[in-house]
Amino acid sequence: MLLLDENLSPRLITRIEPQFPKSLHVIHASLDNSPDIELWSFAKANGLAIVSKDKDFLSMLEAFGHPPKLIFLKIGNVKLAVVERVLIDNQQTIHSFLNDEDKGLLEL
Repeated sequence: MLLLDENLSPRLITRIEPQFPKSLHVIHASLDNSPDIELWSFAKANGLAIVSKDKDFLSMLEAFGHPPKLIFLKIGNVKLAVVERVLIDNQQTIHSFLNDEDKGLLEL
């Protein structure tokens, strides 16, 4: 489902579990402090979409294409509850995006 980058709180996983089951944070995948290319490879190999605020992933998507898919959060430094609300409020859009084989980027 989703792989949350380290710039997002690992506490998000339990908060979005009902809407996005089987999602992971990089910490839970033992990928914390790993280079972005390792996260990219892990997400691709495991059918996960990366969720991040890191613009480096936009460059990787442009260079390598998808998979994996990228959900790019354009919300800056905000509280955990705001990130949670953005993901939950956009769950239908996110699920549609994940099921669309032609799209590789969703910006929220």
